[in-house]
Amino acid sequence: MSEEVYVCEICGGTFVGKPVIVDLDGYKAMVCPSCARKLLRKREKKEMKVAIRETKAEAPLKREPPRKPPKGVPTPKRRKVEEIEYVEGYGAKIREARESLGLTIEQVAAALNIKASLLRNIEAEKVIPPYEVARAIEKLLEISIIQRNPERSASALPETAPPTSIKSITLGEIVEVKKKRRKR
Repeated sequence: MSEEVYVCEICGGTFVGKPVIVDLDGYKAMVCPSCARKLLRKREKKEMKVAIRETKAEAPLKREPPRKPPKGVPTPKRRKVEEIEYVEGYGAKIREARESLGLTIEQVAAALNIKASLLRNIEAEKVIPPYEVARAIEKLLEISIIQRNPERSASALPETAPPTSIKSITLGEIVEVKKKRRKR
């Protein structure tokens, strides 16, 4: 029995198994178990803060300054956002390149540090590979499955702005953007 592969609507990662349906203010989102646990913890913390505020209505809450990472710990860098599309028939292209090199799915998956089942689903085009995995496949098999689409990103921007590209964003990224706007 083959299990379905899903894409988490919060983090954008792929996972195998049963998705967790989470109610996000009326929107039913299919999320991975990890994001579901995080959302549950955040919801519990938020409810706890509301209860504390209700009991201490006259005492204002102190706002802590944002924590800085310890010295020597690199901060994660944001990747340049690009508009990408996958070439038509990318799964067949991957399979043909793999077979022409005489490699099995398991060998390629091990080299890419992904599960063989994920690679099978990518070849069957049941799953769209994440950008990082697609780039790794391109490098390993020496093929091109990603195409940049400047026409779409240029048409969406005003003519005065320099052309930049846009990627699809997850609900988790939207929530982060809204939180940052509210803090201002």
